[in-house]
Amino acid sequence: MLDRLNRRYDKGNAAGPRYVRAEHVKISTGYDTRRICDYMAMDLWTGGSGRLKVGAQLHGHEVKVSRSDWLTELRDPSKADAFRVYCDFWWLVVSDPAIVKPGELPEGWGLMVASTERHTNRPTIRVAVQATRNLDVLPMPRDLQGTLMRATAKTAARIAISQGTGHEQG
Repeated sequence: MLDRLNRRYDKGNAAGPRYVRAEHVKISTGYDTRRICDYMAMDLWTGGSGRLKVGAQLHGHEVKVSRSDWLTELRDPSKADAFRVYCDFWWLVVSDPAIVKPGELPEGWGLMVASTERHTNRPTIRVAVQATRNLDVLPMPRDLQGTLMRATAKTAARIAISQGTGHEQG
């Protein structure tokens, strides 16, 4: 599922990548942190200008591959809330649409579903429910900024290696 998310957010142009991507972002820098956001993507194309400028937007993602995992998440909303307050958009990403029953998606959450591109049969993700923008995003604490930076570096290295573009430093 993370590879599908990485493909979805692999956009850019000559000016650079549109999204900075991070897998498995911990809530704090400590060794024993139990809260982890499965995936974050920062949209760097701010759009607009002056008063209409939107600014960079952070998308947080919770990935679920089974119904039981989803039901566990629903019983403890504090897990997602620990990250959601710092994100402009929050997404549930599922491998099968049957994982989420009608009416279960929390208010404001978006839903992405594993899919296949029609003409290429490439694995992808499609938006089933658009996330609502959080207009009350809190400032991100320094610990979380640090773990987001660490996860971004690790994700970039993993992607480079998996695409055969990684290089060893000598």
